[in-house]
Amino acid sequence: MKDLWLTYKDENGGEKRVAVDADLWTVGRHSENSITITDSRLSREHLRIEKEAGDFVVSDPGSSNGTTLNGADLSDTAVLKDGDVLNLGGGIEIKVEIIDPDAAADNSPPMPDADVPPSPAANIAPPQSAVPPGSGSSIPLSFFIIAPVLGIIVLVLIAGMIFLISRDNKTLDPSGDDDFVYSSNDADDTDPPPKNSDSDLPVKSPTPVVSGSTANSGTSPDTRADVNVQTATPGQNLTDTGKIEQNGAAFLRRIAQNDPKAFLTGEQARRIDAKVKQLGKSALADNINSARKNAAQIRSLAAAKNLKPQFLAVAAIAKLGNSRGDVVQTATSIAEVYDKLGTQIGSEFADDSLLMVAAYDQGAAGETMKLRNMLQELSNKSSESARAIRTIWFLEKNGKITSGEFNNALNFLAVGTITQNPKDFGVNAEALNL
Repeated sequence: MKDLWLTYKDENGGEKRVAVDADLWTVGRHSENSITITDSRLSREHLRIEKEAGDFVVSDPGSSNGTTLNGADLSDTAVLKDGDVLNLGGGIEIKVEIIDPDAAADNSPPMPDADVPPSPAANIAPPQSAVPPGSGSSIPLSFFIIAPVLGIIVLVLIAGMIFLISRDNKTLDPSGDDDFVYSSNDADDTDPPPKNSDSDLPVKSPTPVVSGSTANSGTSPDTRADVNVQTATPGQNLTDTGKIEQNGAAFLRRIAQNDPKAFLTGEQARRIDAKVKQLGKSALADNINSARKNAAQIRSLAAAKNLKPQFLAVAAIAKLGNSRGDVVQTATSIAEVYDKLGTQIGSEFADDSLLMVAAYDQGAAGETMKLRNMLQELSNKSSESARAIRTIWFLEKNGKITSGEFNNALNFLAVGTITQNPKDFGVNAEALNL
């Protein structure tokens, strides 16, 4: 009986190898599948494997991004063979291994005939050459004198090297100062050099907060060096826009499945700043504290709906607006719609998450594919890249979403920015980081 093993990498990059031990085996984003991979490129149920007459038959039940088998589109059922490679959604690779114990037994080499007597030559011992005594096989006496001397010399050399290394280490600064040294943006800065500047020890510098995004500004990765970068230093008095850029970037990276370089442009930050000033600080503080107290419930609900907990919590707080309310109850009421929108739009990048918020009213009305279809049509007609098109900023500029849809996404982004450091914006609450 054949055994089927599948090898793939999960959403965290870890390699997994599982045995298909059921007559029906499914792969997809939803937790009800036999293999669940929370990748936005996969559909809720993306792949099916069924046992039929001892073979394993694979099919794609109509996924959004499709499946290939050994590089060819999987448009019909196919029988899996050992060594096949499946590619789901254009990014998730699954290697197929089929073990057939019966075939292995048929291919084993035949056993030798027990009735055939051994060859007489096998019993004849080969002649041994005689070594005459004193022919040079004995160890010279001088070896026993030289070997200990060489051993002592080697030990002395090793001890000397250890002594020199330890003495050099003692000349370094014994304070063990691990304070960060921050670079200045002023070209004429005349402050004294940081401690240990004469040594070879590395000087730590803060991670810069980038004030733009290749995804939401249409800038290609190759021109990233031209984008304005603002370095946040301890005690630095940031402008209101600077605070938006810094905290907004942190929020965007938390709500995306895989977007570690998400950031905001200065113009985007100014638009968010105007929205921040319209929010009721007291109600917002209470709702943030409510989300923090119920973090475990929000995480559990988000995991069940294939959403990031930070996204779901902020979406619920933004839904409450300037009113105090039950954040968990609100999150429960909107989670199903966002789960369906995530299947159609995706949530790999931060811009995808903002599109989901803009399309919430469409999804609540049952039109979960409306925005996705519009994006596909735009991609076919526009000379812009798909990443440039798939942003609320592009769609608002080109009149492809309503002002209400854009404001919903902007309000969500303003609330999310505040949750990263509420006191920076006059909100009396601790940071919400789920």
